[in-house]
Amino acid sequence: MADNYMEHPELDGSSFYYQGGKTGFLLLHGFTATTAEVRPLGERLHAAGHTVSAPLLPGHGTHPDDLNKVRWQDWVQTAESEYEKLSSQCDEVWVAGQSMGGLLCLVLAAKTPKIKGLLLYAPALAMRKMRAAYVLQYVMKYLAKKNTRDDMPWKGYNVYPLKGVVELLRLQNAAQKALGSVTQPTLAFFSEKDATIGLAGSELLKEKLGSKELELVILKESPHVILLGCEQEKVIEHSLQYVTRKVNEGSVHGS
Repeated sequence: MADNYMEHPELDGSSFYYQGGKTGFLLLHGFTATTAEVRPLGERLHAAGHTVSAPLLPGHGTHPDDLNKVRWQDWVQTAESEYEKLSSQCDEVWVAGQSMGGLLCLVLAAKTPKIKGLLLYAPALAMRKMRAAYVLQYVMKYLAKKNTRDDMPWKGYNVYPLKGVVELLRLQNAAQKALGSVTQPTLAFFSEKDATIGLAGSELLKEKLGSKELELVILKESPHVILLGCEQEKVIEHSLQYVTRKVNEGSVHGS
């Protein structure tokens, strides 16, 4: 039964779409997670008048076996399809992502210069201790997670599906290669207390990102899931202020 592998099965981790104004936001969740981790950000963006779309990515929210059957291109394709829908409804579209979702944002933005800007939350550019999956995938299906997230409203798998981890590493490679082609304004959050993603990712962004407008925020206390952690309010408020500033700048330049 899927619930055996699911943290907080009672939470809503399904795709959601909030109709709002002419600025759209595509929100992309992380590996093994669901849309539950981006919902608080989505609700606040919608309350600020924006249109928000957050798809449940292939292989997620069902059973870990499903995540062992997808390829990283399937996640990219889902993100692209949702972007197309949003851009048909909105004058401009931003992309925002947690962890793996941040990698998808970078790949998408590199291919799609029309994307207005990026909001990245612990983008998985430098992961700790994941490379063993290349070997382990041939001897076991899953690796149990050491840390559970009982203290936060996070819905997702409590194991790492190892073939899925290999696809995540391939996506990471694609995102690293795409960095130089990302020219949009980018706001990125990392945390010193993140046990999953190293701060090396912030150095990579500084060195390789093609954008002249990169704002990096290094948090002190947040866990990996920054959008649900103890600095959630500060992070979401900062994101909203950044977006408001950039949208207003664009309307001034466009007038």
